[in-house]
Amino acid sequence: MTDPKSFGAYIKSLREARGYSINQLALYSGVSAAHISRIERGVRDIPSPEFIEKLAKGLRVSYEHLMEKAGYIKPRDSTSSSIDDIFIINSDMVKIPVLGSIRAGQPIEMISELAPEYELVEKELVRGHEAFILRVVGDSMIGDQIYDGDRVVVIVTPDFSPSDICVVAINGEEATLKRVKRQGDQCVLTPSNPEMEPMIYPAKDVHVIGVVVEVRHRIKKKY
Repeated sequence: MTDPKSFGAYIKSLREARGYSINQLALYSGVSAAHISRIERGVRDIPSPEFIEKLAKGLRVSYEHLMEKAGYIKPRDSTSSSIDDIFIINSDMVKIPVLGSIRAGQPIEMISELAPEYELVEKELVRGHEAFILRVVGDSMIGDQIYDGDRVVVIVTPDFSPSDICVVAINGEEATLKRVKRQGDQCVLTPSNPEMEPMIYPAKDVHVIGVVVEVRHRIKKKY
């Protein structure tokens, strides 16, 4: 079996090569940020095959490749190729992954499993950014016509304005959909539902993962 520190250093190198923070890898893989940090520091045993599969999806490398690096299977002569979650379909469209639901009310634990589902969006919309789609649960953003069951297209960027609707990680473990305003050493997360109050957190605990660039409404049929 591979030494945990060597494996952790390799995971860290892959993450940094993708330009991901630990919080972003947590979002993409479904493995908590705290767990990823421990893996990278080599302070725990080699992850189980189940966790390695999640990390492979989040890092966009093959499962077999990481299983080899972890020492579970023998290396093969041929090198496994990387997989891209985002790739060009034609000159105008790109295909991006649909991730698990995010609650648009009180923050909940990040639900971040990569689903075997993709949707097409206009290339101009994502502007070369990493991007993903999240399903919305809750009604805290109904003032912006974002309803329960809708899907939002999100570009991964730390840059935002007070008017942007952001996907925010809180303490590295929770995700929420809100407008964000920095006030000194605090961040105010504001819903657009007039019946809900803003939430205030220390700025150091708030990490903006990305910005919503499109809302896709769910069609409700009545029978």
